Amino acid sequence: MTDSGPKHSGKPIQSSQVEEFYREHSRELWALFYSMCNDPERAYDAVQEAFVRLYDYRGEPVRDLRSWLLRVGQNWLRDVARKKSNSCHLLPGLDDQMGQGQSPEDRLALAERQTQIRQALQELNEDDRRVLVMKYSMDWSAAQIATVMDCSAAAIDMRLSRARRRLAEVLAERGFQND
Repeated sequence: MTDSGPKHSGKPIQSSQVEEFYREHSRELWALFYSMCNDPERAYDAVQEAFVRLYDYRGEPVRDLRSWLLRVGQNWLRDVARKKSNSCHLLPGLDDQMGQGQSPEDRLALAERQTQIRQALQELNEDDRRVLVMKYSMDWSAAQIATVMDCSAAAIDMRLSRARRRLAEVLAERGFQND
């Protein structure tokens, strides 16, 4: 497994370390949190909450800070979801920058495909959605995903296979066509 950043020794972490780690990993953490709640502001809040807790953390040494931050943010999102009854909504035009340099028709088709995929992902169970996002949005290896999900890399490969199959089934039911 690749090194995911500074190791926390149990001593108060230096603010410069937190800032560096934030610059390196906040975007990918946001993407995963966004995939969980479909609310860009709530995902941003989860990232902020995770880093604040890291800055204040004085517990046992943390082997993998990125995984630790991911778990803290996911737990925070679950707590918020339990407290709030309102649902999250998709952000229109989230992927506007993805279509730059294309014709308006191509950008519209891309936006429609992305919306269909996002909606299909929401029909999957949380573990399937998480494993797909970590693999394809964040480009994590099976070993990295396994660390976060507390299982083996072989189990992640199996989950990925099943999750891809389930996503394909949902997309097929919706008449999705990838031109």
